Amino acid sequence: MDIIKSKILSSYKDVIHGISTKSGGAPPLYNNLSKHVGDSSENIRQNRDKFFGSLRISQARLVHGNQVHSNNVRIVSKPGLYNATDGIITSQENLFLVISTADCLPVMIYDARNCIIANIHAGWRGTQKKITHRAMEILINDCHSKPEDIKVFLGPCITQKHFEVGEEVAETFESKYCEKRNGKYFVDILSDNLTQLKSLGIKNENIESCGLCTYENTDYLHSYRRDKEKSGRMFAIIGLIHP
Repeated sequence: MDIIKSKILSSYKDVIHGISTKSGGAPPLYNNLSKHVGDSSENIRQNRDKFFGSLRISQARLVHGNQVHSNNVRIVSKPGLYNATDGIITSQENLFLVISTADCLPVMIYDARNCIIANIHAGWRGTQKKITHRAMEILINDCHSKPEDIKVFLGPCITQKHFEVGEEVAETFESKYCEKRNGKYFVDILSDNLTQLKSLGIKNENIESCGLCTYENTDYLHSYRRDKEKSGRMFAIIGLIHP
């Protein structure tokens, strides 16, 4: 099973992380990990067992947000499903924060000094509502994180070239994140989230971007924009352990 890893996060022995891919699993949804896209329960069980087993993560220790494309961010201390939540923060060991994506941007954050992690689900709505900025403010103001200690991994997402939106959506973004081509509008959620991080003092050298486009990587990554109801979902996960 192919799992996307961050070079920055992999350098810390107390961090377990990874992002699943489309490769593997049974058709038509292949390596889908979501229970909400019409896949068979047996396929999902097998796919999850392989993914979490590869990372040596107990599924009893997972934290899921019931994602609603909001800017709601929660600090959590126990496993479970958290309602209306698109960002999760914890300092607890042996808790594994899960974000489900299929074009939206997963933003994985680690405070290397205070051993605090966050996982953010940033689609166009969350990006427009500045969820990454909000999560960073909570880390700085409530968790006493310092920007110079923050490491960030930005996972695969749909790139601006393929992310067409209506004019009413385009108007909610700053012009530098929205390009008009042939009467159509295309939004850059990756650049917007990068700016949100840098505006709070996160250093360039502490930010790593996966660089993969979900839409373009047909055989490797799930994309709802590309495959619609035939699209599965990927999981981005991060957790703290005692090394």
